Amino acid sequence: MGSGWHEWPLMIFTVFGQCVAGGFIVLALALLKGDLRAEAQQRVIACMFGLWVLMGIGFIASMLHLGSPMRAFNSLNRVGASALSNEIASGSIFFAVGGIGWLLAMLKKLSPALRTLWLIVTMVLGVIFVWMMVRVYNSIDTVPTWYSIWTPMGFFLTMFMGGPLLGYLLLSLAGVDGWAMRLLPAISVLALVVSGVVSVMQGAEAGDYS
Repeated sequence: MGSGWHEWPLMIFTVFGQCVAGGFIVLALALLKGDLRAEAQQRVIACMFGLWVLMGIGFIASMLHLGSPMRAFNSLNRVGASALSNEIASGSIFFAVGGIGWLLAMLKKLSPALRTLWLIVTMVLGVIFVWMMVRVYNSIDTVPTWYSIWTPMGFFLTMFMGGPLLGYLLLSLAGVDGWAMRLLPAISVLALVVSGVVSVMQGAEAGDYS
């Protein structure tokens, strides 16, 4: 019986990607809220580096899963026609736009308007990236447990569980405090509870197929 170790790189890529997308949204909203001083905003931007480190680890893991970097590049050959190609392309765009924008923001090369645009565009790209992950599994009609509403719910619930916690950690490192910070763990706990309910319902539905 296989141990399933070969699936771990894929799991790391998927979970890290969802958490980074959610974490970026949290940090972006903190910056867009507009009540942080310039020094605090710069500390938040500096702490975003943790997001891109995790995203980089996720992409390295995905290459390990595919077997070689060349296979990762070759998988982009069918963008628009292949769910896997769309996932890697959307993740790469999210990573590139987020990372390049972060570097420019760190160097204070973005005007307030451009920084706002960057934050909003990257948040949208993060959500698209998670949706493209969903489509890799949700488009396979031969696997009933994937070809259902439970797949998108599970992926986005992971984003709502991991994203706020990651955002809370990074905001804490940046020295940010306030009532909104206390909401983040509550959001993660609520997502965890909903995820548990979803798992029970999915298990009951899977029993109907057996």
